[in-house]
Amino acid sequence: MDTRLILVEGCPGSGKSSTAQFLGRQLQRAGHTCRWYYEEERPHPLAALKGIDRSKGYREFGTAALIRWRDFVRRARRSKEITIVESHFFQNLITPLLRANVKPERIGKVVHKMAEFVAPLRPMMVYLHQPDYATTMRRILDERGARIEHYIRLSENSAYGKRHGLEGFDGLVQNWVDTRTLMEQLIEDLEFPTLSIDNSAGDWSAYLEQIGEFLSTPFQPAPALSADALPAYAGTYTYRSNTAPRRAAGTTRFGRMNVNRRVGGLPRSVALHHQKEVEFTISVEQGELVLRDYGWLWPTNRLIPIDKDIFDIRSWPFQLHFEREAGEIVAATRQSETTRWLITGQRYPRLQV
Repeated sequence: MDTRLILVEGCPGSGKSSTAQFLGRQLQRAGHTCRWYYEEERPHPLAALKGIDRSKGYREFGTAALIRWRDFVRRARRSKEITIVESHFFQNLITPLLRANVKPERIGKVVHKMAEFVAPLRPMMVYLHQPDYATTMRRILDERGARIEHYIRLSENSAYGKRHGLEGFDGLVQNWVDTRTLMEQLIEDLEFPTLSIDNSAGDWSAYLEQIGEFLSTPFQPAPALSADALPAYAGTYTYRSNTAPRRAAGTTRFGRMNVNRRVGGLPRSVALHHQKEVEFTISVEQGELVLRDYGWLWPTNRLIPIDKDIFDIRSWPFQLHFEREAGEIVAATRQSETTRWLITGQRYPRLQV
């Protein structure tokens, strides 16, 4: 592998986070030093410090993005670490600029300048495409428990939405289809290697094999648990905390939390959850462990084994570490290997049945 930067791009719901997480684990197993930056991780070296609505026009917003990428590349060139970045090269730059009705050619100039900055890292891009984005959007809104009305208003009230008469669910879909079109036009112009995958059939084994071939890195099988071992983790877990956020309090795109909104000096999600008890269940479903109804994750979250009693939460930069007493699971603790984004370290006792 001759790259130190892997970009994972596509529209929301395309599988960017789960793909980036998988790549990070595979590269670690292959002996590489690797860092995956989750899209909404805080702090994040490439995240916008303020939105385009608070910038002095698109020029300031675009210039700030270029500065972040320039500084990131300077640091990365001094390291042998492979960095995996999702969404911040295309989606999180193009989306706000397009909604502000910035002309595609002007957005393209910013992206091409970013491409010049990252060239020393020999970047490679994995792009995930869904031809029927209306179906994709309905699926992810359902899976993530998001409120469709909020996103429709964002689309309708944007400068782009007003200019093009975008209304309702169809208008929201069209907004993302137009964003996708611009992304794919830019892919044709960029000079670094890109693998574009139509993943609408959901054959992830085949897609991941393609990505391994593209990166010249044969993937190794992930650790597996026997069917008999899975029920030991099943049950209801609970914890009361004044600082545990919840999903419904403040959400960003399609159900993820916006930690910047504040109430009474605290993040809005924290303030509204001040005396709320966290509770979630883990069950065995179709040979896998599935976490449900955790307060600020998605309603359904797969657990992926990575070591003895340690599981990744699929698509999230967290792991659950399970604790045993006399051989029985008695609690789980949420941890992060790379960041203290939001809060880690909470212990969730398992309720006895």
